[in-house]
Amino acid sequence: MEPLAMTSFTGASGKAYTFAVYPLGATLADFSGVFMFARKPQAVLNAGYSPMFIGHSAELGSHLGRHDKRAAALGQGADCLCVHPADAEERASIADDLLKSHPTPCN
Repeated sequence: MEPLAMTSFTGASGKAYTFAVYPLGATLADFSGVFMFARKPQAVLNAGYSPMFIGHSAELGSHLGRHDKRAAALGQGADCLCVHPADAEERASIADDLLKSHPTPCN
């Protein structure tokens, strides 16, 4: 599936990470990476994507549809999924870096 858009999020370290944006119901292959349940930009607020939950998994495709924070993120207004491929060594540190600069209501 082709992404709807590409966006980037900057961690507390100052490093920017590029994410592909998909609809929440997208079917993705299993790959290792960082993900966000997020809310699309609101034109009125002139803001970017807002993360509701930031996590990571070795098997994103099979993990996302049954994630225990999905319902909570939906309740906070999440309407899209942002994913960034990353190997096992990187994904936890990327998620931690992003969480330090993007407080989320569901983490």
